Amino acid sequence: MQLFATCLGDLIFPEAVADAERLLEAAGYEVVFSPQQVCCGQPAFNAGHRNAARRVARTFERAFSHEIPIVVPSGSCTTMVVHYLPELLGCDPFAVHELSSFLDAAGGEPRRINEGRTVAYHDSCHMFRELGIADQPRRLLERSGAAVVPLPRPDLCCGFGGTFSVRQPEISVAMADDKLAGAARAQAEALVTADPGCLMHLRGRAEKAGGLPVVHLATALARGVGASAAAPRADAS
Repeated sequence: MQLFATCLGDLIFPEAVADAERLLEAAGYEVVFSPQQVCCGQPAFNAGHRNAARRVARTFERAFSHEIPIVVPSGSCTTMVVHYLPELLGCDPFAVHELSSFLDAAGGEPRRINEGRTVAYHDSCHMFRELGIADQPRRLLERSGAAVVPLPRPDLCCGFGGTFSVRQPEISVAMADDKLAGAARAQAEALVTADPGCLMHLRGRAEKAGGLPVVHLATALARGVGASAAAPRADAS
């Protein structure tokens, strides 16, 4: 099993990548992490720079085998590799799976690490609209013991939207604050999401307000929704 960390996972949320690896290994899979892996090309592609995206995507293609399944802890990057990268490069499709979809299909039982906790789950746009993944992460959270409360208008974006958050910062911030307010009204103890872009945006706003913990799904399943951002070192006593 190949694990694609993604740019945000590698640079900003390495603990979520480590937690994804723990979950896959606990499910019985041997995880291979290519040190040559780079960006999938999504930022340039979404900005309309197809030639730049193609150059980056070719490096991605060289780093990953087409023969071994790839698991990705990000709905947006999974969407790029599944739907757009083969057309961009003219290559065969990769065997790519978003993390929650893969774990749910594998049928393993997560540890009951969130027993008695109440959480809300935020659907990322790419994951919900282009991959059709919505029930799987919620099922995994429930199987870990959590009660998952619904958000108002779960189909609405959190405001990140890649470059949208840079080009329209006031609207972007208002959308994030609205999403967090909805989770608070639902009396959630934490907000969980499976996309690092949404995680970065929502956690940044939540921490500024001193409010709700926002965690990646991999962390919620591996260490619990109350886990600190930093994963414990493997060699820690």
